[in-house]
Amino acid sequence: MPKLTEGQHRYLMEVADALRSAPRGSKQEIVGRACEFLGWSRDRVYRGLREVGWTSRRRRRQDRGNSVVTVEEARVVANLIHESTRQNGKRLLSFRDAIDIAFANGRIETYASPATFARVMREAGFHPDQLATPAPHVSMRSMHANHVWQFDVSICVLYRLTTGGLQVMEEKEFYKNKPHNLKRIENQRVLRYLVTDHFSGAFYLEYFQAAGEDQETLFKFLMSAFAERPHPNDPFHGVPSTLVWDAGSANQSYMIRNLLDRLQVEHIAHEPGNPRAKGQVERTHDIVERHFEGRLYMMRIESIEELNEKAHAWMRHFNSKRQHSRTKKTRYGLWQTIREDQLRICPPLELCRELLQTKPVQRKVASDLSVSFAVQGWGQATYSVEHVPGVRVGEQVDVSVNPYRAPSVLVAGLDENGGEILVECDPVQRDEAGFRLDSPVYGEGFHSVGDTDTDTHRKALAREAYGAETNREVERARAKREPAFQGSIDPISYLEADELPSYMRRKGTALDVPNPAAALEVQPLTHIEAMKRLAVKLERPIKPEENQAIRRAFPDGVPEDSLGAVVDWLSGGAGPPTGKRPSSLKAV
Repeated sequence: MPKLTEGQHRYLMEVADALRSAPRGSKQEIVGRACEFLGWSRDRVYRGLREVGWTSRRRRRQDRGNSVVTVEEARVVANLIHESTRQNGKRLLSFRDAIDIAFANGRIETYASPATFARVMREAGFHPDQLATPAPHVSMRSMHANHVWQFDVSICVLYRLTTGGLQVMEEKEFYKNKPHNLKRIENQRVLRYLVTDHFSGAFYLEYFQAAGEDQETLFKFLMSAFAERPHPNDPFHGVPSTLVWDAGSANQSYMIRNLLDRLQVEHIAHEPGNPRAKGQVERTHDIVERHFEGRLYMMRIESIEELNEKAHAWMRHFNSKRQHSRTKKTRYGLWQTIREDQLRICPPLELCRELLQTKPVQRKVASDLSVSFAVQGWGQATYSVEHVPGVRVGEQVDVSVNPYRAPSVLVAGLDENGGEILVECDPVQRDEAGFRLDSPVYGEGFHSVGDTDTDTHRKALAREAYGAETNREVERARAKREPAFQGSIDPISYLEADELPSYMRRKGTALDVPNPAAALEVQPLTHIEAMKRLAVKLERPIKPEENQAIRRAFPDGVPEDSLGAVVDWLSGGAGPPTGKRPSSLKAV
C-alpha cells in the first residue's frame, strides 16, 4: 500500500475516532462513506485505519476452531478424492463431487462447502495436497568405488528412420494422445542403457536400437560396462559388489541372474513404483537428456555407432570436468581412489558367456576331504575342501569355477548361522610321482586332518556316553569293556515288562528222517592218541606190556567207544580187550 499523505492520514484519524464512538450497527455505514470519499475499496480503507492505529477490538467467537464438519466426515471425502487421483497427480474427482457422492451414499451427514471440508482435512493432516507429498526416505551410503552400482534403461529422444539415419522424436508428433505414431516406430526406438557408481557418481552409458529390454542387449551392455576400455581418459570399469535395478523381465531372467551370481554380484531389485530406490541413476538420466541429448537437435546422426561415439566423448568430458554436488570432486577423480582389492577385473568375454548357463555342480567329498572337478580349458583337478566349514565326508557339496581366478573353484559351505558362503579352493599340486605336495613326508612328521562337524559330534557323543572328560578317557573305558552310560541304561528289562500276546499252539507233522549214525563210519583212534586218553582216564602212564596188549587187541586202532572197556580191564576188570565191540569182555 502506498504511503499515506498528510491529508489522508488526518482524515483516517477522524474516521477512526468516529468508529470508536459509533453505536453498534453503524460502523459499516461510516466505512462506506470513507470508501466513497477516498475512492478506495473497503479492504484498502481498513488497511489505512490499521496504519493509523485503529483496531476493531472484535470479540473472539466462543466456538472459534470448531467446525460443523467432523474429522471422520472429512476423512471420507479425502479418501474419495485420493483414490480417484492418477499416478501423475491429476485429480479426477473434485471436492464438490466427492462431497455430493459421500452425502448421497449416506457416508456423511453434514453437507458443507468444499472450503470447510478442505480446512478440516488440512488441520487433520490428510488434505489431498498433503497426501500427494512423497513419503520420507532414508539416504543410503556406499563404502567405496564399485561397492554399489545402479542400473536403469530409458528411451532416447532419437529413433531410427527406415530410410537410414536417426531422427529426433518431436513432441507434437509423438505426444501421448497419438499412440498410433508411437506404435509405428516402436521397433525403431533407441534405448539408453545407463549405470552409475553410487560412491563417486561416475557413469557409463550406451545406446541400443530395440523395441524393448531383452537379456541379449543387457548382457552386451554389462560386458561393456564391466570391461576396461582402451581409451586413456576413461578409467571407470570393474565388476561391482552390488547392483541395484528394477524388477524388469530382462533383469530377472535366469541367465542374467546366474551370470551375476557366478561373478559374485549381489543384485537387488527394488519394489515397483519406488524409483527413489535408484534415484542416482534416475537423476543421471535427466543429466544425459539435458546435457547431451539436448545437443542432438543441432547434429545429424547417421548410425547407432556414431551416436555412441559422440555420447562417450561427452561422457568422458562430463565425468572428468564437472564437479559433483555431493562430493565436490569430479566423478572420475573420486573413482580413482579405489583400492586394488576393491577393483575386481571382469573375466574374459568367452568365460562370461559360459557363465550365463553354468550352474554349480555337486561333487562328493572323499575321505581325505577333497573333491574332483574339471574346469574347462584346465582339465580335471583335485581340490582340498578341508578349510570349508560344514563339509562332511561322503556328502555332496556345490562346486563352481571362480571366474576371477580360474582354475580355482568356489565351494559352498555353511557359516555359523547356517547361511551359505562361498570358499575359494585352489587345485592340489602334485609331484612327478603323483603325490600331493601338501602331504607329510615319512620320517619328517605327521599331519592330521582337522575335525569336521561330524567328527566333533561323534567325539562329543562318545564323551557323554562314557562320562569322560577327554577322548583318551573314552578309549580307556572302551578297552576295559566298560558299559556305555555307566550301566545306567538297561536295554533288556523293559522287554520282559512288556505284555506280549499269547499264541495258540499249532499241531505239526514229524519228519521221517533216517538215522544218520547207521550210515556213518567212525574212524578209530590211533594207538598214540588212544594211549594219551587212557593215561588221562587212569591218571597214570600206560605200561609197556599194556601197550603191547592193546595193540594186539586193536591192530587197526582203538575205537573211541571201546575206551571204557579198556579202562575197566586195565583197572583189574573181568575181561581183556579185543578188536571186536562186544557188549561185555571176558577176563584173560
